[in-house]
Amino acid sequence: MVKLQDIARMAGVSKATASLALNGSTSVKDETRQRILEIAEEYHYIPRKHAQTLACGHSKVIGVVAPNVESEYYGRLVQCLDKQIQRRGYAMYLGLSNERQEMEEKMIRHFIASDVEGVVVVPLNMPIDGEKIPYLRMMEEQGIPCVFASSYYQNTDISCCMVDLEEGTFRLVTHLLNAGCRNIIFYTGLSQAVPSALRIKGYERAFADQGLCVNPANLVACEQIDYDFAYALTARLLDAGRKMDAVIAVNDAMALGIVNLLRSRNIAVPGDIAVAGYDNTGYSRVSPVPITTVNQDLEEVSWGAVDVLFSQIEKKTFLLSKKIVAPELVVRESTLHV
Repeated sequence: MVKLQDIARMAGVSKATASLALNGSTSVKDETRQRILEIAEEYHYIPRKHAQTLACGHSKVIGVVAPNVESEYYGRLVQCLDKQIQRRGYAMYLGLSNERQEMEEKMIRHFIASDVEGVVVVPLNMPIDGEKIPYLRMMEEQGIPCVFASSYYQNTDISCCMVDLEEGTFRLVTHLLNAGCRNIIFYTGLSQAVPSALRIKGYERAFADQGLCVNPANLVACEQIDYDFAYALTARLLDAGRKMDAVIAVNDAMALGIVNLLRSRNIAVPGDIAVAGYDNTGYSRVSPVPITTVNQDLEEVSWGAVDVLFSQIEKKTFLLSKKIVAPELVVRESTLHV
């Protein structure tokens, strides 16, 4: 891990001068400041604002970065993480990436500079290669443990805790196949993103388990995974004459959009088309036809992620750990008697 004194030594200046340059002081000559900044950038060093003022050497703060808190799923997950962090006697700094990778990087850099003792990342629902994300490596280089919660990025050596998305989808699709459905449309997110890829594996495994072939056209990748997109997409598919006896979505908000569109066309749910979602959020219960879904135990996910994080903080080791939480199929009226 590169420290301030290392930057100073490589730049050929005092530790005080290096600190002034890194914190934007104009008292350092431009040429010297530029040399110091270039060395810091090369070694992924981020000045930490409060370390020298902490008598005990601990900030008692954990950073959490999440895509948003507007969706019920992410909002619940953040609340659960906060509860687990507070139980450890720590406070939580929350940063929102607003579904953008550049904002996720900005939040993590801010956490590092603010002397957090650990970071929980709730990954974006995007196809991201962890090897190409330098700000993740920065945390390890700065000695700050990091854990993923709910998903992960490919090609990283970062611990995670999440629900088994593949198994959850397998159980859901198996339920529909056992009910006689064969032409099952699946609204996925971007297929190369980890959450979607795992769910697609579960979908394919359920068909293979019963000796059936998957129709690739029934795997519909969606750039957006919200109510309005699912409502409009279902309308377009029906208008194009697509045949279906069931539609499943990657979340309950999408499933509600599907239910409402079908009902607006006088298509019976589940009599004509069965509908299922994922996450067991309020959308699945307030729907005019209660929606079959898969429950993700976010209390367990949060406990697991925070437990791994604090183990790394206490042991000062970044040993890889992957905790997988079992999903629970919740069958409701939207898929019964199909």
